[in-house]
Amino acid sequence: MDTSELDTGRADAGGADGASAEVVLAALLEGLDADGRVVVAVMRPVVEAGRVVDFALLTASGSAARAGLATVTGPRPHGTARRLGEVTPPARFPDLLALHRAAFEAEQPVRRDEDHVDARGRTRALEVTRARVGGLLVVTWQDVTDLRRAEAARVAGEQRFRALVEHSSDITVVVDRERVVTYASPSTQRFTADGDGTLAGTPYGLPLHPADRELAQELLDRAYAAPPGQVLRERARVIAADGRTRWIEAEATNHLDTPGVGGVVINCRDITEEQHAREALAAEAVRDPLTGLPNRRYFTQALQHALARSARSGQPVALLLLDVDHFKHVNDAHGHPAGDRLLTTLAQRLRSSLRPSDTVCRLGGDEFVVLAEDLHHLDEALLLAERVNVAAGGTYLLDHGEVRVSVSIGVSTAVGPGDPDALLSTADHALYEAKRRGRDRAEVFQPQLREHLLHRLALQRDLRRATTRDELELYWQPILRASDHAVTGAEALLRWHHPEHGLLTPAAFIPAAEDAGLMPVICEWVLHHAAEQSARWARELADRPQVFVNLDRHQLHDPDLLSRVGAIADAHHADLTGLTLEVSERILTEDLPRIQPLLHLLRAGGLSLALDDFGAGNTALTWLQRMPMDVLKLDRSFTAALGDPASEAIVDAVLHLAPRLGIATLAEGVETAAQLATLVDLGCDYTQGFHHARPQPARELTAALLAP
Repeated sequence: MDTSELDTGRADAGGADGASAEVVLAALLEGLDADGRVVVAVMRPVVEAGRVVDFALLTASGSAARAGLATVTGPRPHGTARRLGEVTPPARFPDLLALHRAAFEAEQPVRRDEDHVDARGRTRALEVTRARVGGLLVVTWQDVTDLRRAEAARVAGEQRFRALVEHSSDITVVVDRERVVTYASPSTQRFTADGDGTLAGTPYGLPLHPADRELAQELLDRAYAAPPGQVLRERARVIAADGRTRWIEAEATNHLDTPGVGGVVINCRDITEEQHAREALAAEAVRDPLTGLPNRRYFTQALQHALARSARSGQPVALLLLDVDHFKHVNDAHGHPAGDRLLTTLAQRLRSSLRPSDTVCRLGGDEFVVLAEDLHHLDEALLLAERVNVAAGGTYLLDHGEVRVSVSIGVSTAVGPGDPDALLSTADHALYEAKRRGRDRAEVFQPQLREHLLHRLALQRDLRRATTRDELELYWQPILRASDHAVTGAEALLRWHHPEHGLLTPAAFIPAAEDAGLMPVICEWVLHHAAEQSARWARELADRPQVFVNLDRHQLHDPDLLSRVGAIADAHHADLTGLTLEVSERILTEDLPRIQPLLHLLRAGGLSLALDDFGAGNTALTWLQRMPMDVLKLDRSFTAALGDPASEAIVDAVLHLAPRLGIATLAEGVETAAQLATLVDLGCDYTQGFHHARPQPARELTAALLAP
């Protein structure tokens, strides 16, 4: 650095004009330092032999002395400025001179923090700025003690916060206005995909249980709209990295305008154990301690919900109110422990006699109630009551012997909405009537239901005798090849020649048969007569028609079905290849995984299979490639809708897809020539319906097939 212009050999102010400038400068400095927090001093380097050896103190703000910075200015008595070395303790002067000299030689201001003991002995933190201005050095001291303390407190607080948060098992995340996570505590790693990642920098959203996913977004939206500081709470399930489901309680607080945060702070606490405890307590609150059945409190809520569902669906709800006949005698004769054991056993019997959708509760004492939903007919309630009566009555083994008991049942039905108390009251009236009429029976509150029940019970009684009285007969509806209208098959359809009601179709008696458990007997009868007719046609006709037989639900869960059908075919000398077993799509969709292996077994055994009622259920087209079907029977609803562009397009798609899968197509319900023509044009393989022929006895169809 060129310092020749400063090498004057003295350190005085340099004349009157200079002194006048210093007075002006001093006034400016005092004005800038009005609050006393900033001290400014102006110095001129003292240069000897080309080297800065000291600094002359030209002027300083008045607070310098008050601050005790020892930067005393003003001329000596002979008019020269004081030097830094004169007012600085000898031990400190070399370091201070070095700092000033380095700053003077630097091309930009130099800042550093320095500690200083003021005139009152207090240690103060000063931010010192040294800057060269022309040929002078300007030194500024700013007291930043309070600022540094505040900063230190902030840092310490932040460190404490991080220590607490980062070692806490609770989850803390901060989400900004863009729904991005700006901070995530380490504990969030328990909920990342690999257990070793972080949510910071990712779109907001914990791995919630599918049923709770909307809660997270709703909670954040509410927090955005909430006043600052308001805490919002929500409970939800999350999927941890180990795959387990955990319950958390989330608290969201709006800190969008809080400096250093700038987002919604969400704290999540694991409450899994607490939630399980709550659920256990809730379960206990609605559970009967003796029998383990739901109690009256649960029943009241369940009945309200059932009536609400009934109002939407239009299906009846039934109550079966029952108690043990002469239960007091059991307690008196055998003791209350024996009575408790009877009630526990009765509860088990009731459970086993009901459908999965039914609910049985203990109201108290020996009084129980069954809540039945999804009834298709009101008289199903009485049939259920009869089943319960049979299951609940009989012999009970107690500690000191056996006791034979019976139950009385009062039945009440309603189609919601309705009054739960009123429905229970009518069931109670019916129960009273059952006891009045001799106990060990079921009575219904509505008189018309009793008539329906009696009719169905009579129907079931008659049906049990129908197979032995030759009242059942198979009618046959021909199946025609669409290309030439030749009869290639016939579907077996059951008819009942009832001695009083005449010829009945399955719709009139199959529901009663199902309730009475008669379907296995009836289905066995159908298989025998279908196989017998197939063998007869094979003997009588040159081209025997393929025999189509419908399978019932229970048959599709029989692992011995193939051997059973094979034995029946052998008994009648029928060829298995002449039989096609029809499986309703409605049944198939209920339990495809269990039924599918049986279908493959039947197909491998030589039987043909047909998917009946296709389009009436929920079968996906992709299922067809997984099912070993030979024939796809389009539901009659598709045939009836021909002419509608949308329905016709669906039929066209199915008819073109099936052949590619090696499956023949058959349209049911063909009733007009126009329908037949459309199906032929669309490429349907076979047709069946009243347009060709109505179901008829075998002898009539045989005569028609033999006619020239």
